[in-house]
Amino acid sequence: NKKMRQIRSEINTVGQIRHRNLLPLLAHVSRPDCHYLVYEFMKNGSLQNILEEVSNGTKELDWFARHKIALGVAAGLEYLHFNHSPRIIHRDLKPANILLDDDMEARIADFGLAKAMPDANTHISTSNVAGTVGYISPEYHQTLKFTDKCDIYSFGVLLGVLVMGKLPSDQFFQETQEMSLVKWLRNVMTSDNPRQAIDSRLMGNGFEEQMLLVLKIACFCTLDDPKQRPNSKDVRCM
Repeated sequence: NKKMRQIRSEINTVGQIRHRNLLPLLAHVSRPDCHYLVYEFMKNGSLQNILEEVSNGTKELDWFARHKIALGVAAGLEYLHFNHSPRIIHRDLKPANILLDDDMEARIADFGLAKAMPDANTHISTSNVAGTVGYISPEYHQTLKFTDKCDIYSFGVLLGVLVMGKLPSDQFFQETQEMSLVKWLRNVMTSDNPRQAIDSRLMGNGFEEQMLLVLKIACFCTLDDPKQRPNSKDVRCM
């Protein structure tokens, strides 16, 4: 059944992987009534948890920490897309699946939806859309064909989230004309005042230009045409 397929996918992909920005699977314990997948404990929880605490005012996450998280996720993606054979496409990149270790180093987690792409293939066809609303690329919605550029789109949304301090599901975007993080960001970045996209908690630290550059990369990653999006290697270098 579906749950078993997800467990098998997780074991087959993560069981082989060792990279500092990917969460390693330590053990699989099979019981008659359930399966345990054992991972290293990440005491800082997920990026989603921390962003919620930041918006509640109970935690701070400065630009250095956010930039380090973005770099870590990019390096993990580059490994999955370029250095691992077969290539692995995550299919559900979002803040809840980015865990943070003791040093606040990002670890990509939850490979339940991940797919290995044989080297000869250019895409994977699926029977239904998997992933999380707000992070799914438009072409995957339309064609049910998944490529590494769909992960890049999700990463672009993630970059936007890190700089803006807002999630695609936030009420803020429901009240905008665009009703979408990606479209709102695109319009603000081409306006007279792109700085209004930056999280107000990060303003005044002297890194505004760098943050605007990261938002530009977010716009590149979320272009409608997947062919125009950069690959994960280019993204990390940028």
